[in-house]
Amino acid sequence: MIFINSDVSLSPDDILRVEEETGVRFPDPLRRYYLRWNGGEPEPYVFENESLDTVVSEFLPLISHSRRNTAVDAYRKLILEKALAPKNFFPFAVDGGGDYFFADCDTPAAIVSFFQGDYWSSDRSKCLLDLSLGIEQFISCLKAES
Repeated sequence: MIFINSDVSLSPDDILRVEEETGVRFPDPLRRYYLRWNGGEPEPYVFENESLDTVVSEFLPLISHSRRNTAVDAYRKLILEKALAPKNFFPFAVDGGGDYFFADCDTPAAIVSFFQGDYWSSDRSKCLLDLSLGIEQFISCLKAES
């Protein structure tokens, strides 16, 4: 697994500052992800399981020095302003259609859910699809396009 165009490297103190700012405590796997990679385009990038087949176009940087949209920006917009998911859900990636992947920060493995925006106006109960994978497992499941 590699991430192309990752942003600035982060320190544990950077992550602590974001946690204080957002009020969200990151589980260790999410912390490890941001310490190793800070956003970028994953290679490979296809996610498939029995309920979802999509591409992950970008992992959002936590902090950016290049004016990119960050996971913190997305958290403010999607969670605090629009209330698309519970406050313990932290957006960390975007699919090719502009829908978001969230890490449940109340779970030790940072369980991943996918926001299906197509259901927002018709059946909000179907918007969040629990992928039943921790973030590390999610990343390791990404595969090359066939």
